[in-house]
Amino acid sequence: MIIKGPKDGKIIRGQAQPNSILIAVGGGKGGVGKSFISSNLSIFLANMGFNTLLVDLDLGAPNLHTYLGEQHPPSTYHDFLKGKIETLDEAAISTQFPKLRLLSGANDHSELANISTLEQSRLMSALFNTNSDFTVLDLSAGTHTSTLDFFLMAQRHLVVMTPEPTSIENAYRFMKAAYYRKIKRFEMQLGLKETVDALMQNQSENGIKFPSDLIKKLVEQDELRGRQLKQLMNGLDFNIVLNQTRSLKEVQLGYSIESVCRRYFGLPTDYLGHLEYDNAAWHCVRKRRPLLLEYPQSPLYNSVLSIARDLASPHIKKAVV
Repeated sequence: MIIKGPKDGKIIRGQAQPNSILIAVGGGKGGVGKSFISSNLSIFLANMGFNTLLVDLDLGAPNLHTYLGEQHPPSTYHDFLKGKIETLDEAAISTQFPKLRLLSGANDHSELANISTLEQSRLMSALFNTNSDFTVLDLSAGTHTSTLDFFLMAQRHLVVMTPEPTSIENAYRFMKAAYYRKIKRFEMQLGLKETVDALMQNQSENGIKFPSDLIKKLVEQDELRGRQLKQLMNGLDFNIVLNQTRSLKEVQLGYSIESVCRRYFGLPTDYLGHLEYDNAAWHCVRKRRPLLLEYPQSPLYNSVLSIARDLASPHIKKAVV
């Protein structure tokens, strides 16, 4: 459903659908396995018959080529942003997996650090219009606004964490930052900015303990606009992936996180799956060999395959094997 503004009936910007299914893989803490998951997830999607584009959006240290056993691409999306090439397709390289391409950033740190707001918008627009079945975005760690913007442009939002308290805490912080970043995207268009600002300036007095309480208060004060914002926010579904689990208790922790997120954010949240701790993961990186090729008998293989099938299930009939 396309939502219109409450005053003039204009279409609310930011609701268009991309040319491919965008999957963002994010998280609040580095070292939780985002790149391992996004690279192997992309391989499995490609092997299912989907044309898949894997995009390395770790603006600090692009290294997905290593996970795929490839050399760093000769051209990058920075070349596109600097006008050296005309399209992103020119920078995307084929990999050893027939239906998987890789799009990487420059490995010159000075270039990476200087991506402007305009360049970010151009890159987001180009990715939005990329022709593939799936586009997997491997994001930087943390809550930088550019990371949040790439996360929010996707239809599926994977949040990767480990069972460690610090990782879980940082993941909650990441999801909270994404939540409020999305509110900022629509509050002005819906004419809710002043109301949101007033509520947030006195959160305790207004009974706002959790992010979900803000939407409830907005609905109470302005039912039409509040419900419009709530509908827009429901597009932010969190898909939890718990990595490096070592016990049944840690596996079950994912369901607790799912429950807390639903209550805390009031948004659709799904515990997508867990990956057991396995030395196969770092062996693969060290050998520059993907999991699918190096350890097809590993428990990790079936875990990643299960997650890939879950993501692909609504679209499986469209794949050409």
